[in-house]
Amino acid sequence: MSPATAVRAPGVPRTLALALLARVPPSALGLLLVLQIRHLDHSYALAGACSGVCALGMAAFSPLLGRAIDRAGQTTVLALTGATVTLACALFALIPADAPAFVFLVVATAIGAVQPPISACVRVLWRRMLDREGFNALVTLDASLQEPAFMTGPLVLISMASATSAAIALATTGALLGLSSAVFALLPETRRLGGPRRHHDDTPRPAGGALSSPGVRLLLIVATMMGVAFGATELSVVTAAEDHGAKSATGMLFALWGVGSFVGGALWTRAHAADRDPVRAMFWLIVICGITSLPLGLMPTVALLGLGLAVAGAAIAPLFGVLYSLMGDVAPAGTLTEAFTLETSAITGGMALGSATAGAVASGVGAPATFVLAGAAYLTGGLIQRARRGALSPAARATA
Repeated sequence: MSPATAVRAPGVPRTLALALLARVPPSALGLLLVLQIRHLDHSYALAGACSGVCALGMAAFSPLLGRAIDRAGQTTVLALTGATVTLACALFALIPADAPAFVFLVVATAIGAVQPPISACVRVLWRRMLDREGFNALVTLDASLQEPAFMTGPLVLISMASATSAAIALATTGALLGLSSAVFALLPETRRLGGPRRHHDDTPRPAGGALSSPGVRLLLIVATMMGVAFGATELSVVTAAEDHGAKSATGMLFALWGVGSFVGGALWTRAHAADRDPVRAMFWLIVICGITSLPLGLMPTVALLGLGLAVAGAAIAPLFGVLYSLMGDVAPAGTLTEAFTLETSAITGGMALGSATAGAVASGVGAPATFVLAGAAYLTGGLIQRARRGALSPAARATA
């Protein structure tokens, strides 16, 4: 099935559009928490801690929500989490300035813990709606389209915070999360295909869940290393812009990185490259990401750095597409949503580790070395995947 055919398949256009819209509010959530804390005249330390525990809450609880969805279905869990995250965001916006710090931290953790896992849910639907080739093409296209969605959130919602207040923008973000989750939960595809399902009626759900699969465990290691590379790159861009005396160009540099990913994913999908051997493709895409990241710290000008980031980003969306495709292949029966949420958690946790490590490297060695850290993280993930590729072999995928 070609990408164009996959996009036109019944139910795909609206699930794709809604999934993309649902990614807009979360992309600004961490920044809005920081802005609200600073508006109340609390320290940057508390602001950063609130943003961090929100991300950790999502990383820790997302797999539990995924497991609940595999057992109870998408509609119930999405409706409950959507309503809860709306209330949690409103509550954070209403916390008075003189409240103890732990109150902010507890509510921020709750906001992360009840994030509706719409991205994982839509991949499960597509896996059930399409053949394997159509699924592979669609998840790569989706990975490309995520970039504009992730850029739109901060642009629109942070602008709203500037025009009104951080509290209003935060409450609005929670309302949008709840609304998108409720609408997705009520889609015909969600109610028809989003319930528990086994590949074979006589195949019980494994006691260890998705983690019982060696292939899933390997992909989570690779996803973690990707997250480390992303976190290190994000901090590297900030430090490099400061070293070039061009802090105002930071946003543009991130945009160019995202544009590279968008273009690379679109070209990859157009070439039907998702039909190729995904295990081999994953290895070479990781290698490309690693090699193109290593020299970024040596770029003599901001313009060349931006060009280098666009090149380094070109393999990211295709890499995500292959990762999603393989995860759909190796997840044991009845654990697909859990597997996709574990993947998100691995990337989130890796980003936190990469950002923290890059900060220490930048302070001790210098900004150029942080890009080397990002490249090394990619290449380490590639080497691990290469060494254990038997867990992703066609025979291993066929038995999942």
